[in-house]
Amino acid sequence: MGYAKKNFIFKVDYVQEALDYQTVKTRNGQVGYCKTGNGQPLILIVGYSGTLYHWNRHFIDELSQNFTVYLVDNRKIGLSESKNEYSMQGMAQDVIDFIDELAIIKPILFGWSMGGIITQSILKLRPNIASGVVLLATVPHHNYTSPEFIQLLMNSEHLPANEFRLQLYAMFFSAKPSENLKELITGAAAEITDYHYRFNFEAKELQDYSVATWVGSDAATLSNVTLPTLILKARNDLVVSSDAAQFFATYIPFSKLIEYPAGGHFFLHQNPQEVARDVGNFFNSYQS
Repeated sequence: MGYAKKNFIFKVDYVQEALDYQTVKTRNGQVGYCKTGNGQPLILIVGYSGTLYHWNRHFIDELSQNFTVYLVDNRKIGLSESKNEYSMQGMAQDVIDFIDELAIIKPILFGWSMGGIITQSILKLRPNIASGVVLLATVPHHNYTSPEFIQLLMNSEHLPANEFRLQLYAMFFSAKPSENLKELITGAAAEITDYHYRFNFEAKELQDYSVATWVGSDAATLSNVTLPTLILKARNDLVVSSDAAQFFATYIPFSKLIEYPAGGHFFLHQNPQEVARDVGNFFNSYQS
């Protein structure tokens, strides 16, 4: 499969040094990113409204023991910008340009939520660019997204900013709205030097349009994904239909589905080390 099997070592007690936020010029723009760890390259692609602060530092630390981890900002987040097409395919091309510019050989693509949509689009554009895939809490088509979540996003401009954030995190965690939910993310965010970026209006416009116009992945498209693919979901996800993960697992030939009992759309934050270990163990089962 393009990478050698090895014994993974998982550590629990360690302190992560601050990550350096960098930029790289690509053929059609630039990408802001962080890099940490050693081993098989793995690219983390965050979801809707996400910044690099949405990745859990304990998750990153665990992955970095066995992978070279790249955390990339989507276009119009941080210092990422591009002249590629204003669409999901264009956002996928942004990541392809990043991989090409840094000459990253056969990375594992890890897509969370909308990041999983970007990942599917990457595989359509360049089927042989990766050595493996992780699809976490994502969908094969936007019709698998909860109508309540879509309605909340549509009403965002009519809600006070703090109220919208509370309702958004309540959907993400499948829990009652509370400031504690936001603190779960901010308290576990990685320390990144010179990084102070937020989701802005231009990024929201791009992401809303790109998701709405994305054609999705049908059964025939997914059956052509011949890479080892790990599918991760929580049973109580209020954002994504439970049928979405099963659709992936049914039609992607070399796939494995792991379900977590709770945690909602952001179950990664309640199970950071376990998710990282599931990723390591899954790809360790493949060898050249």
